[in-house]
Amino acid sequence: MRLAAITLAVATVLVAGGCNRIGGGAEAGKAASLDFDKPVSGEITSRSGINFNDGSHHQLYQIKLEDKDLVGLKLTGALSGSIAVFNNGSLVSTSNTGYEREGDVSLAFRANGGGTYQVAVNADGPTAFGPYRLRAEKLKPYDGKPLAGSGEIVDMLASDSQDYTLQVDKAGLYEIRLVSDVFDPVLKLSGQGVEAENDDGNDSTNSRLTLSLKPGKYTLTARGLGSGVNGMFTLSATRIELPGNLVERDGTALPKSGSVYTMLDNEGRRRFLLTLDRPADVRLDAISSQVDTVLRVVGGDVELTDDDGGNGTNSRLEETLPAGHYTVDVSSLNNGAGMVEVRVQVEGASADGAAASAARAAADAAAAVADDAAAVEAASR
Repeated sequence: MRLAAITLAVATVLVAGGCNRIGGGAEAGKAASLDFDKPVSGEITSRSGINFNDGSHHQLYQIKLEDKDLVGLKLTGALSGSIAVFNNGSLVSTSNTGYEREGDVSLAFRANGGGTYQVAVNADGPTAFGPYRLRAEKLKPYDGKPLAGSGEIVDMLASDSQDYTLQVDKAGLYEIRLVSDVFDPVLKLSGQGVEAENDDGNDSTNSRLTLSLKPGKYTLTARGLGSGVNGMFTLSATRIELPGNLVERDGTALPKSGSVYTMLDNEGRRRFLLTLDRPADVRLDAISSQVDTVLRVVGGDVELTDDDGGNGTNSRLEETLPAGHYTVDVSSLNNGAGMVEVRVQVEGASADGAAASAARAAADAAAAVADDAAAVEAASR
């Protein structure tokens, strides 16, 4: 079962005069018990304990933990609220709903010492009331083993950044993803002469790197966008089987019909050649599930560009082109790296298309003659 995504941040404090401390032992002693995997139901009403900093209300629970326990808490229900955890009167962590699904609040923390911890369910304001359900879960910590080729790690970001090892035994194309429901993740890979970083890899706020890697050890660095970001995440690596018609060099000739694949690197660009012996109706598609593609065709007096003319973020150009040599530039928006399929369809030019192509050529020629005449006239003055 995939662990619930959890986060740490800043939330409600329980008393005036000290933003990191709860009320005295008497108040904490009244707290109901909270046990792992035994959800409790409650309701914030006007009779619930008051938070003196803003007039909101709270309900306290206590949970017994051992040192280094990794704990997940989840709050659901009609109440608009947050969670705060205390140990011996000091704030341990609080929830942040910035990346949560609507109606869900969650956080994770690691116990720093054994004992009884206090869990506070806080209303978001003085007029926030309603029922809720609170659940505690003991999370399985990451075992420290490296990712070996393909696999995944589920862990908690508890510092500014955390490093993991990727062991590649077989050269190939690898997709590495850093996914979190509760913070905006940033993924970095370094090692074997390769260094790459990604924030939003065409997958909401999640990060993705698609790279050609040779055997060896690589360091994967996980962090959140911004400061003080914490929470649960999944880090995964998958080896992708490469198609047989993969183009790895610039200047490769495109077929008149069919498709080729190319891997865009961190510079996000690949250049092809297209030769037309006679005017033709040309359709080009740049298709990818990993990057937002851009197509550009240049040759003679022709210069065409498209970003999202195909489905979704795919690119498409359809044009009747005169005979000649063309450069087809395939790139990605924001220089993303990923696999792209380039589809080509060249057909004999239709009568209308050929006429339009001829008209464009004639207009371009006339414009060139006019420019030359103007230049001669200017020079003779």
